[in-house]
Amino acid sequence: MGTGAAVQASEAYNARARAEGWAALCDAELDFHRVEFRVLIATWRSFASRGLPSRKDFTPRNLKSLLRNVAIYERVANGKVRWRVRLMGTAFSDVMGDLTGKFLDEAIPPAHLPRWHASLEAAIEAGAPLRFLGRADSVGQPFMVGEFFEAPILSDDGQPNMILAAGLFAPRHWRDVVANEPLAAAIAAA
Repeated sequence: MGTGAAVQASEAYNARARAEGWAALCDAELDFHRVEFRVLIATWRSFASRGLPSRKDFTPRNLKSLLRNVAIYERVANGKVRWRVRLMGTAFSDVMGDLTGKFLDEAIPPAHLPRWHASLEAAIEAGAPLRFLGRADSVGQPFMVGEFFEAPILSDDGQPNMILAAGLFAPRHWRDVVANEPLAAAIAAA
């Protein structure tokens, strides 16, 4: 069951996705299809027992089932909020391109940037893991749909400004997602 903040962040994201016409949705209930994500949720929660987990908690050893599919984003605010990709696994890079070290606004087409920022900000606002589904439009692969885990983590200096993400992609039509995801059907009907 999603926390109150996670449900609110998810609902706000889904309302914006519907208004903007994004082929994307957010699920605070964490109804992941792949077992790897369930393991990642359990790992995140085990570290969250003492507060928000730290980036240092997530070593290659405890991320081994998804290491190739992991990305870490850092929120940088110097008058303007920007997101920097601190780490991007090879499988993630195969679909998205290697964005390690780049700011999203330097690498993602401007038309798709609001969707990226909205998902990352939703995870920060939730203070907990969220599940996202989205078509890979921003990298010119609309035939691919990604299922993503995104959860806030602390930076090395203790600031809650990082997101641990993991994504798995598969060739899939968005209409199949809408037809087979109960949450997507509920959002479309709203």
